[in-house]
Amino acid sequence: MAGHQVNSPMTGQVIEISVEVGQSVSEGDLLIVIESMKMENEIFSEVNGTVTSIEVEEDRNISEENLLMTIEI
Repeated sequence: MAGHQVNSPMTGQVIEISVEVGQSVSEGDLLIVIESMKMENEIFSEVNGTVTSIEVEEDRNISEENLLMTIEI
């Protein structure tokens, strides 16, 4: 088993977290929505696995490359 880190591709504000710790996700599932420059950017899972940690909260500002969550493959 390996942990897949999901990092933010941009600076912005987390406006929605669509998963919970312990939830199974499949490749292509919506994980998080980040607002950046008045645009909503959806972050999708690149792997199949289980969410083991969520490192951000809704309505919080984040920077590019911040760790958003970890998915156990």
